[in-house]
Amino acid sequence: MYVCICNALNERKVQASLDNGATTPAAVFRQHDCQVQCGKCVPTLRAMAAEHRAACARHSAQPADAVAQPAYSVAAE
Repeated sequence: MYVCICNALNERKVQASLDNGATTPAAVFRQHDCQVQCGKCVPTLRAMAAEHRAACARHSAQPADAVAQPAYSVAAE
């Protein structure tokens, strides 16, 4: 589905920009070498960016009951 008709940005292009580090609508536009035109897409782009940040935070969060294990064990002397 198109997110920005003025610049022909669809969900796939926006998601790719978010995956490449864009965190704001302006950053998405910069990655595609375009500018906001009418502005009707900006609320949707903001929501998509917020959802992406939340998904990244959930993905990187470690479960509360997980115990950090060392990469190697040290022999007692």
